[in-house]
Amino acid sequence: MKLFSKGVTVAAALFAITGTCAVAQTLSRVGGDNRAKAIGEMTDARVMEVLRADGRVSMSGQFFETDSTDLSSDAAVILFKLAKAMESLPEMRVAIVGHTDSVGDFTYNVGLSQRRAEAVRNALIAEPNNVAAERLVAMGAGSINPVASNFSEEGRGLNRRVEFVLLDEELIEQETTSTTATSSMTQSTAKYAAKVPENVWTPDVVETETLGTLEFFDGMPNKETVAKAFDNLDLLRSTTAFLDGMKIASLRGLLMGYESVGMKPNEVGIQSGLMDARSIWLTPNTTTIYIVSHVDTSGGPIVIDAPAGMLGILDDAAFDYVTDIGALGPDKSEGGKYLILPPGYDGEIPEGYFTFESKSFDHWLILRSSPDADGKTEGPVAKVKETLNIYSLADADNPPAETFHELTGLQYNTVHANDFHFFEEVNDAIQANPSGAFSPEILGNFATLGIKKGHPFEPDARLKRIMNEAAAIGNATARALTFSPRDPGVFFYEDRQWNSPFQRQSHEFLEDGARVLDDQTYFFYYATGITPAMTSPPVGAGSIYEATAKDANGDYLDGGKTYSVTLPGPIPAKNFWSFMVYSGQTRSVLETDQKSGGVDSNSPDIAANDDGSYTVWFAPEAPAGKEGNWVQTMPGKSFNVILRLYGPLEPWFDKTWVPGDLTLQE
Repeated sequence: MKLFSKGVTVAAALFAITGTCAVAQTLSRVGGDNRAKAIGEMTDARVMEVLRADGRVSMSGQFFETDSTDLSSDAAVILFKLAKAMESLPEMRVAIVGHTDSVGDFTYNVGLSQRRAEAVRNALIAEPNNVAAERLVAMGAGSINPVASNFSEEGRGLNRRVEFVLLDEELIEQETTSTTATSSMTQSTAKYAAKVPENVWTPDVVETETLGTLEFFDGMPNKETVAKAFDNLDLLRSTTAFLDGMKIASLRGLLMGYESVGMKPNEVGIQSGLMDARSIWLTPNTTTIYIVSHVDTSGGPIVIDAPAGMLGILDDAAFDYVTDIGALGPDKSEGGKYLILPPGYDGEIPEGYFTFESKSFDHWLILRSSPDADGKTEGPVAKVKETLNIYSLADADNPPAETFHELTGLQYNTVHANDFHFFEEVNDAIQANPSGAFSPEILGNFATLGIKKGHPFEPDARLKRIMNEAAAIGNATARALTFSPRDPGVFFYEDRQWNSPFQRQSHEFLEDGARVLDDQTYFFYYATGITPAMTSPPVGAGSIYEATAKDANGDYLDGGKTYSVTLPGPIPAKNFWSFMVYSGQTRSVLETDQKSGGVDSNSPDIAANDDGSYTVWFAPEAPAGKEGNWVQTMPGKSFNVILRLYGPLEPWFDKTWVPGDLTLQE
């Protein structure tokens, strides 16, 4: 009774018809959390079915003018359906409950909802409905039982409604114990009738958690069901396009980022002053000299004249692997000329090149060089600029000088969008490359959304709204897979938080012939650069990566707290090891006042423990005496950590060496 403490006349009216027990039951149903099904396009029979199954139905929409009790002409159809339904069960009695939004005075809203309920009752009693007055009671609930937020116009519109509540509890119980298949599921009596299994039939009415009520005429979906089905299909396909197309958008994001700072295809960008948080890249490190280029073969074969001593990768427009360059490539760190052929190239292929035919025009080239032992980069950068050149095969006899762009300290973004713009990025990639660059399944899914080679991408308002929704859902899904993985297979140790999407040792994310799609999403949401060497590098070569967004207790890392982690000695890294911190938002270097965004074994002030282990601290401020072993974090910001071993040694691979987890320090 508390729910209607300001409407004593409501309870009294109910008591006059139903008695105390029924009053409680009715008020319980009126105050339920679930939204009552709207009569809308229901058939008369469907209105009765829902009333007996759920105990209530509603009329929602613009049936009253603002602050008025006059019913619109549209209300007549709804009320006639209810009257016809009640005609089929003469003992049925209904409470008519008016509801308002929260705008205005509470007492006034209760009175308005009461008057509107009475207006509906009067209309049901009058011609042509002719429902007996004793079968109806009007009551006003005001704004006390919203079914949506009153902070939006859409929500307030849903809250302004009239519900019809079944007063006879036994009728609901009778329905729940005697429900049978609808008439369309009756076996045929035709001469050549089949015996159709029940699980083949489509009932006339199907209730779903996701789409609500779906209605059919002998298997034929009605207009409303068709609209729901297609909206849902577009949402599913858009969400799939986000998750499976992420690798395409990610590579496109890199190329767009370079273009934004003035780099043209086949020109070279270089981080001669090392990376910092001002440039948004997915999980870079700040100890390596990065050299990058958008290698474009749309005009014909391209030569990459690579310097000696590099560690690099060339990936295509689908972010699929083409080749390693440098230490793990065919030049074995000696340098050499790589010839990249466009799809379908049938011209002469000269000798003296490491030759690769690609399935796309667009490519991402990334090379890495190390600073000198003293940490200076001038010498290695000069060597790169002396040798590295990217040019057309047609210019091989007299290559033009390479154009280099200094990227150090520039504020630019290379990360794909997480809203509708994501699909525009994908469309740009589709238009810029031959169809064979991408899998038929991905292209087929894109095509259903209007992303198709040679066609303008112009979604209407309905589809654009759905695609925005899909991007939000896809983004949340990718974040769950990346930062809170549920698959035990991504964890390197059973009792540690360290994990990686490459635990299955496949750069194509394959296991037993099946692509592990969650691993693929995790990787491309979090990182860049596909090569077999990242999954299973040779002992003492390449590098390994393990990540975590959680502490030893399984709680997300909080930039306002202090954590420590200990790496037992000796650490199995031939070259060096490092910790880096990344933003929970961008997955790029965490924005702090500390340029490095991490520490490594080459850091000049890092100190080992007496037993040869290393303890590193993550906190907003350095603990006293730990400044050399400290990585800065930011209060109010999440962060995640990558542990890298460069030149991993056998104790890593056989798991006899086990790093600690980040542990919260109180």
